[in-house]
Amino acid sequence: MAVSTVLHGSGRNVRVSEETAEKIRKAARELRYQPNTIARSLRSQKTSTVGVVFQHFERLSEDNPYYPQMLNGVMAALFEENYTLALCPKLVQGDDPVAIWDGRFDGVLWARPDFTEASVEKLRHSSIPLVMMHAPPGSAEGVSTFSADNHGALQLVTKHLAELGHRHITFVVDEVNEHTAEGRARAAAFLSATQESGLQGDIWTWDERPRTLEQYRSRKRSHTAMATFSDTLAGHLLLTCREIGIQVPRDLSIVGFDSSSFCDRTTPKLTSVFQPVEQIAYEATTHLLALIKGGKPGSDRPTPVSSLYECGLDVRESTSSPSSWKIIK
Repeated sequence: MAVSTVLHGSGRNVRVSEETAEKIRKAARELRYQPNTIARSLRSQKTSTVGVVFQHFERLSEDNPYYPQMLNGVMAALFEENYTLALCPKLVQGDDPVAIWDGRFDGVLWARPDFTEASVEKLRHSSIPLVMMHAPPGSAEGVSTFSADNHGALQLVTKHLAELGHRHITFVVDEVNEHTAEGRARAAAFLSATQESGLQGDIWTWDERPRTLEQYRSRKRSHTAMATFSDTLAGHLLLTCREIGIQVPRDLSIVGFDSSSFCDRTTPKLTSVFQPVEQIAYEATTHLLALIKGGKPGSDRPTPVSSLYECGLDVRESTSSPSSWKIIK
């Protein structure tokens, strides 16, 4: 108990003289004593580690700045509280939808969740705090969510394109994100926004292959603009258009989502929806830490919240009036 008091600051009821304390510290130095973090966490039931889950994590790269932005926000919140960050490839492991709650984390931040009704039911009764980022309000009862205002964002996009003279536009999503909560939310928001603006809107799931875009063009459609799920997807679309001879924005206007630094490096520079990714990540993580601390005996557990963040539209070079009507018709 004297050793624990001197080396770990526990056992406050134990009095240790300075002479004895110095002997303990000297012995610890000579023995090169290191505390066993795992053993201490077993006693405290705390690991001081938060898991950040990406079920569909892509590599960190210059053409996908979303992940660094998001992680910067998470780290800013965690590190100031001396918490460790652990990246996880998936929430559900095998047939057990709650394997992530096996004690390795004090809490979990789930980014761009992709879940079924069964897994949502399990989440409601998780043994550790959970916060979802990029999940619309009401995604899971009792779980806090932090998300961009997708409806407001797509309203900005459709208004911008309508003012340019576009009347028939498509929302493009990739095969992975069409199943995520945010992918479904943005598609629904797009259809609602186009209807409100009096535009004709369609949803297209693209596998990012040039041949697929050429086949899409051959269906005699009259689309003159495309809004995309992300800047990364918009970047692939810009490159594919160049490869198959579509001139942007003369033949086709393209809008991204994130408005990251990547948008200024594309040719042409990409018009894109701005969402405050770092702010969303920071505040979602801060709320998760509050939930973790609220789990201590005798303290009140914070009420789950649903936070929406206002977006903007950064107009660059990839959108213009539909001067050529030869595209996709």
